[in-house]
Amino acid sequence: MKVLLLADVKGQGKRDEIKNVSDGYARNYLLPRKLAVELTPAVQAELDARRAEKLRLEAEEKARAEALAKMLEPLLVRVTLNSGADGKVYGSVTAKDICEALASQHGIEIDKYRVILPEPIKSFGNVAVKVKLHADVVGTVNVLVAGK
Repeated sequence: MKVLLLADVKGQGKRDEIKNVSDGYARNYLLPRKLAVELTPAVQAELDARRAEKLRLEAEEKARAEALAKMLEPLLVRVTLNSGADGKVYGSVTAKDICEALASQHGIEIDKYRVILPEPIKSFGNVAVKVKLHADVVGTVNVLVAGK
């Protein structure tokens, strides 16, 4: 019997997968526990509609991320660091600092976990920082680190 799994079933498969199982297993275990439904043309059509909607939403999300990446590219975010008289830097610029400066200077809110910094910035100058906006989209923000 062909069934559509409504939940993850150990040893069978994940949610929204179509599986061919024995009639007894379906009637006595999967169907009574509402872990699966028998695959009918109506159920297949509903599944296809859900998958199409999911693909449409993912495409919209990716398009928004690409638009944001294009918007971030020409921007310059200015972050200040404390420094001594000899030019020695005190402290560092973190992802949180970059996100706060981006929000205050340009009104763009980005989660600090999306900013890719291998290590905090501990020197003055212009640095290109990568921002992961989507699984497939990585944008770049130019950060100018200046002294106070």
